[in-house]
Amino acid sequence: MLPAETIAEITSNLAALNLQPNTAAQILAAVLMPLLKISDPAPDPDLDRKRRRKRAGRPRGRSRAAPRQRRKYKRHAPTEAHDRAIAALRANPEATPTEVAKLAKVSRSTAANAAKHLAREARRKSRATRKTSKTDPKTERRSRAQRFLRETLAQGPKEVQAVEAAAAKAHVDLVTLEQARGDLGVIATRANTGGVHAVQWALPG
Repeated sequence: MLPAETIAEITSNLAALNLQPNTAAQILAAVLMPLLKISDPAPDPDLDRKRRRKRAGRPRGRSRAAPRQRRKYKRHAPTEAHDRAIAALRANPEATPTEVAKLAKVSRSTAANAAKHLAREARRKSRATRKTSKTDPKTERRSRAQRFLRETLAQGPKEVQAVEAAAAKAHVDLVTLEQARGDLGVIATRANTGGVHAVQWALPG
């Protein structure tokens, strides 16, 4: 921009010429406009470039951090030291990890891992045994009927009616009682009790 003093001096010089207003205005426009353009500093391309770089360097906002992924640990195959520790533990089940480490000539951590391995195996076998040991309800009833017959006939032969009455009290049904009788090989005989040939059951032998 031109200084105010320079503009005032140009205006007063034009006024001293006693020109027509239109002419004075035209001269002012013709003289002042180019001077005003020249006086405006040209934009500095380097400065503009610096400003753009500065704006580009500013962080636009916090980006959401990606969720951390859990590290997947690979299970290593049992080593020779691990096998030695397992063998030492099986031979000395009451030994401590330190004693096993000395016996198998391995580190204490290897001995401890071997102990954990054997404990897991024992738990798996225990669960498998519990699953297989669960018997069918029918088989359980039959076994209970067999126990009942052994206990009832242990003192000698008894009349069938008395056995059946005792079975009803013990919640053993007649069908299961007959099956248990066949399983145990219970012998049926006729005995003369008071003139009546009553049927008796007795255990074999």
